[in-house]
Amino acid sequence: MTFIENYTEKLIDLLKAEFAERLVYAGLQGSYMRGEETSSSDIDIMVVIDGLSVKDLALYKDIIRKAGDYERACGFICGREELSNWNPMEICHLVHTTKDLYGSIKDIVPEYTEADERNYIKLSINNLYHELCHSNIHSDGDERNMRFRGCCKSLFFILQNIYFLKTGSFYATKQKLAAVLEGEDKAAFEAALNIQRSGISNYEHDFALLFEWCQKYAQSFK
Repeated sequence: MTFIENYTEKLIDLLKAEFAERLVYAGLQGSYMRGEETSSSDIDIMVVIDGLSVKDLALYKDIIRKAGDYERACGFICGREELSNWNPMEICHLVHTTKDLYGSIKDIVPEYTEADERNYIKLSINNLYHELCHSNIHSDGDERNMRFRGCCKSLFFILQNIYFLKTGSFYATKQKLAAVLEGEDKAAFEAALNIQRSGISNYEHDFALLFEWCQKYAQSFK
């Protein structure tokens, strides 16, 4: 078994022992779900508990400590009723970026429409635009570079959803997405990937590239 298979098996056993029938769902997200993890990658787990309480949060914290690699543990925990009433514009991305480990995510989330998905993309583009402008003006040096790398990371998720609408296929990995990108989308994504892998070598050039890509979509995406 791989590391992540061992980890998730242990985690689910611990969740079952603590929450029993109240455990509704567990899923894997992030780089481990995509098979793109590194030795320092976060372990992104989604957990849904029926009737989640403040006490349950403390219990879950103890569980992920017992599972090991606590410093890399990440993800999302929520109550069943809260998730059933979640904003539908986030559901398409959630469903396509979560691998079922226990239960089925499609059975516990609200329905979504194409309009919801378009609104999610527009909000994501707006948030990226705001962060690009804010970090460029209000931060410098290492802080500015760290925030810019975060902007580069978010580009992947935005393009996943844009090309899902364009093609009807959700490209789960960076490699699969890169293979279908064209023009300015491809140039911006390749620059963002290079920054994430190798760091920022020319901030002004890379910032202008990503800003202008984001500006175009902020003006035109419907």
